[in-house]
Parts: sequence; C-alpha cells; structure tokens
Amino acid sequence: MIRNLLRFLGWVCLLVLLSSGVLGLVYVLSERPQKIAIEQRVLNAVDTVREDGTTPRKVVDALDRFADGTEAVKGDIVPSPAPDKDATAPYGDPADRLGLKHLVNRGYSVGFDDALPSPRWSSYRVFPYKDVHLERPSSFKSDARTASRVTTSEYVRSGYDRGHLSPNYAISVCYGEEAQKETFLLSNIVPQLHALNAGLWKDMEQRIMKRYVERYGTVWVQVGPVFTATPEKKVGRIPVPSSFWMVISEYEESAHGIRAIAYLVPHEEKWRDAELTRYVVSIRRIEELTGLDFFPKLPKATQDRLESTPAPRAW
Repeated sequence: MIRNLLRFLGWVCLLVLLSSGVLGLVYVLSERPQKIAIEQRVLNAVDTVREDGTTPRKVVDALDRFADGTEAVKGDIVPSPAPDKDATAPYGDPADRLGLKHLVNRGYSVGFDDALPSPRWSSYRVFPYKDVHLERPSSFKSDARTASRVTTSEYVRSGYDRGHLSPNYAISVCYGEEAQKETFLLSNIVPQLHALNAGLWKDMEQRIMKRYVERYGTVWVQVGPVFTATPEKKVGRIPVPSSFWMVISEYEESAHGIRAIAYLVPHEEKWRDAELTRYVVSIRRIEELTGLDFFPKLPKATQDRLESTPAPRAW
C-alpha cells in the first residue's frame, strides 16, 4: 500500500513538473499581452498566500519581490527625467482651474477649496524610516490659513470620522513630531465612514508604509475625495465624498522612468478587501472625476502615456 502511495505521489510530482515546464515554455514564446495573462493566473494563486494574514513577513516580502518582477505588476515604466526627491509630488502637485489654496506643511501639501469647504487633494512623500512611535495628538485644529475656518465641532455626532488625507503615521515616522501635529489641521481632513477609515483605507496606507517603501524606496502619494455635483449628505458645511482616490508613483533609477498606479475606492463601510485590483483605474479617470491635472511638469505626451491606461494589477 505504501509503495502504491509513493508511486501515485511520484506521478503527481512528474505531472506538476511537466505542466510547469510547458507553461514556462508557452510563457517564453508568448507576446507581452499573453505573458501578462499567464502572470495574472500565477499571481492569483500567489496572492492567496501573500494576503492570507498568517503568512510570515519574510515569505510575503519574497513573494512581493517575485511579483515586482512580473509584467503584470511592473507595468509600463515611462521614460522621464529624475524627479525632485524633496517635493511632495514627483512632477508638481496637482494643477487645477478651481482656484484652490495651496497649503504647504512640513511633511505634506494640500489643495484646499474654501468654497466647499474641503481639501481637494493632499500630497506627501515617504521613504525608508525608523519606526518610532509618537503619541497621537489629542485634538484637531482649525487652519487659520483658510477663509472658511472649518472647526472640529462640525463633525460632532455626525456619524463620520475625521478622516486624514495625508496620514498621521506616515508623516510622523518620516518627518517627526511637529509635522505629525500638522496632519491634524482640519484642512487635511474629510468626512469618512468609520469602517473605511479604520479598515480598508488604513490598510492601503499601511501597505504603502510597510511594503511599498521597503520595495521601492522613495514613494510619492497623492490622495483626495471625489464629490458629486450636488452632494447628498453634508457634515456641517462640509460635503461628504462619494469616493476616495489615491495615486501612487515611484521612480525607477535603473530604467530612468516613472510608473504610477491609481486607486478609486467607493465611500462605503468596508473593513477589509484583499482584492485591491478591483479598485485600480487610470489616472486619467481620476482627473475626469476631480478636475485635477496630475504630474503637470511632465510633457503632455509623457503624461498621456503615464495616465491613460490603468496599471495591469495592484502592486
């Protein structure tokens, strides 16, 4: 009986090896679209391990590095000049025709719309850091640089969290205590459902800090709300966003180019979702929804190539 079992396992291993060999040969001989399709299937299986929640960090890191080498994750690297590494956005903060007030802080910048009143976008840059815990500030503050002077009382008993755009944790570990305090200015805050704020959105912020920074080094993040023409709900004077977007970019030194990915997340009670690819959209789609112009310092042709096509898969 043991001999039969060993024989069976031997045949199974042989079939697996043969299948892998055939798949590898098909992959090598395929054009880029077919290669991406094959990689997507492999990465679907890999993701069940990466996102399991019980997989050791070293294994996740190794699988991340494997994924980064695939076309499905790497995507297009668009040739471009080296960005300003000290700026909050690699090729300029988002441009607009809305007359937004540009607020510059120690670790991030904001485009604030006094007419709403609400921030329309926030940009920040993160990089390898020492994970030092700083005590969370106890209160939010009105921003005296804005004409609307939103106050924290407008959020009281509203049913919504005061959701950070540029996050407390990322700014604190990269820029220190004084910069952290500035993330609690209400010019950086939007109404956000608690489950999203403390759940999926926080997971995405942590993914950037715990995985993207380790994998890519310097990472730029631009983030903001989407408002409908006539918002259904308001918190005090502040419209409640219908969704939230995030544009993440990193510069590949070896390839002398930039790549970017955009996420669009509905404003819903969402604690967890391992399938982030479902939220991937083109940067051009975010521009259409917000009226913003990303990477304004890049030539138009470079912007078009970077922004027109969604990333094939979540990083």
